[in-house]
Amino acid sequence: MQRKWLVLAAVCLMFFFVTGATFMSMGVVLYSMIADLHWSQTAGGTSFSILGLACCLSSPLPAILMNWIGTRWTMLIGGALLSAGFFCAYITQGLTLFYVGTALMGVGFSLGANIPGVYLLASWFPERSARVIGIYLMFGALGGVAGPPAVEAIVAASGSWRTHWLVMTVLAAVIGLVCLVLVRDRPADKLAGDEAAAAPAKSGSARTITLTARDWVYREAALTPQFMLIAAAMVLTEACVTTVHSAAVTHLSKLGNTAVFAAFMLSLQSAMATLAKGASGTLSEFISPKYLLVGGLVIECVGMILLGYSSSHTMAYGFALTFGIGWGAAYLAVTVLLINYFGPNTGSAVLSTVWLLTGIAAIGPAAAGMVADRFGSYTQVFILGGLLLLPIAFGALLMRSPKRKSATGAQLAAMPANAVERSC
Repeated sequence: MQRKWLVLAAVCLMFFFVTGATFMSMGVVLYSMIADLHWSQTAGGTSFSILGLACCLSSPLPAILMNWIGTRWTMLIGGALLSAGFFCAYITQGLTLFYVGTALMGVGFSLGANIPGVYLLASWFPERSARVIGIYLMFGALGGVAGPPAVEAIVAASGSWRTHWLVMTVLAAVIGLVCLVLVRDRPADKLAGDEAAAAPAKSGSARTITLTARDWVYREAALTPQFMLIAAAMVLTEACVTTVHSAAVTHLSKLGNTAVFAAFMLSLQSAMATLAKGASGTLSEFISPKYLLVGGLVIECVGMILLGYSSSHTMAYGFALTFGIGWGAAYLAVTVLLINYFGPNTGSAVLSTVWLLTGIAAIGPAAAGMVADRFGSYTQVFILGGLLLLPIAFGALLMRSPKRKSATGAQLAAMPANAVERSC
């Protein structure tokens, strides 16, 4: 089997596991932990905040470590930190150790998941990077689907939430070792050869993957208007997603829907986002990812407005379908655009910065709660959140590929494949 397929299998396995074992399932096991250890809901919720904050703040680390020690060792460290975090949760008797564990999980997520995976796939699949990145993101989303029922099954079978954390401890260590064995960075000489041989797309061609020997310097990439616009699109998208996840059940219930139906709508929109991520990867080989971003943001806007007025099941289904599709398409488009514009190394580095900036999205749920307390409804929040996406979509529609000013084509061709600055 060719090495690139082993790499694809390893990074998909890691992303599937880490997504399902952390953000998407921790709430399920917390239910049992809070009851058993007599914690408050606030204490339990704080662990989620620590997990998210640690993940956001550590997002620049993968690019630095990948440049120093290579991607497979970075992913091994990610697996080791995940295992250590899960073990802290397994032995915890109080909040302090559990908070330490959730912080380790957040850092492990950064080192094992999105950034290394995207870099590897862009390097190993230069002609089909959008498609395989879409598959990769879809596996991560599928981990979120599988995680909660897996937790319930383990806890039900063992009768203890500690067993769940022990199982996660072992799995994280094993998957980290799998990545060490299977993952390899693309050899620089082969990558340079592939990139030098890549011909620019013909006029009117639908081919949009333009990986060439032109990895940017990090600072130059991060200061381009294109990066700032793409980062704004991801931050606003994440703000909408976190706000929807935190408030949609309450909002739909107040509009006359049952809590069970509201929870099902959240599951449906997550399933649609999963499918959209996979489909958008293939679609972006025929349609510019820029237009996928524009379409995704507009469809997200429609979904947010439909949610605001979802007093009927028809409107609620409309929200779930449109918001899920828009979210998935925008998520994929942001990743592919950064790789296309700035190269696999620097594109991955600036993607880590985007994820650092998405920490701002944590304001969304808190702000939504304040507005709901003031006006008695989340409707205004969802409508405003949706409308804020439209100026970003319009800007993306007018966006052109960034042009470097500091280097000639010959200089760019001579740049090493690992030209990411350590200062990033």
